[in-house]
Amino acid sequence: MTYIFDRETALVALDDGQFTIEASDVYRNPNGMAFGGWVAAIAAQAVEMHPERRGPLVSQQIIFMTGVGPGEVNLSVKLLRAGSSTQFWRVEISQNGAMTNAADIVTSTRRPTDIDYQVEMPTTKSPADSISLPSVNPVAPKWVGHYEQRIAKGMPFAINESPEAIVWIKEADERPVDRVSLFSILDTPMPRTFFVTDKHRPGSTVTMATYIYASDEDLEAAGSDYMMLRVTGATVRNSATDGRAELWSKNGILLATSSQIGFFR
Repeated sequence: MTYIFDRETALVALDDGQFTIEASDVYRNPNGMAFGGWVAAIAAQAVEMHPERRGPLVSQQIIFMTGVGPGEVNLSVKLLRAGSSTQFWRVEISQNGAMTNAADIVTSTRRPTDIDYQVEMPTTKSPADSISLPSVNPVAPKWVGHYEQRIAKGMPFAINESPEAIVWIKEADERPVDRVSLFSILDTPMPRTFFVTDKHRPGSTVTMATYIYASDEDLEAAGSDYMMLRVTGATVRNSATDGRAELWSKNGILLATSSQIGFFR
């Protein structure tokens, strides 16, 4: 079976760290520009496919300088430095001869240790007791339909006590989670502005950092089941808002976290 996410992130490898892809029609926002999670995912995919990569993806810091529109997208991957277990990469994404995004990515082979600590997983409603997202926001972007989401806490387009929200999420076509798809999933949360006002306040992400803690065994255990996505925000003021996300497997493993800042009108 070919999953939608795999089809839409299938890069074509060229020579010397160069890749290309047609901008996805599936992962596109109503303004015609690509979903930022798709952009982050293809940057990660370019490193994943690079013949010199040794370890798994563990982090990405990406900046969104402008939107990625329809048409051909080019990616250039450079290995900046390599140690015995860790590699540092730069991915530059361009369209029509102009750079749209730049991402710094780390790959590393980590070993288990005798220390095993993580923060406690939030206690909330089960997926079955949560609210189906399409029934809450039927005018969502097209790509939202490719994620099955159920809201356990926080109602969008309403004035909540805080911008915190908890959503159960998985790929709608049952695709198992992996490292590349984590970069997309962690950009699915709505802007925190949607949780502190009932008025539509458009905005865009400027930069996003994602960190993966899961082992390959953790991801395999998470599979295609629901994962808990908890998102908080420290500020929504002065035309800027942040978002801080935790992604948990259903069995209580913290798979990854992310943070981003965006500007709104």
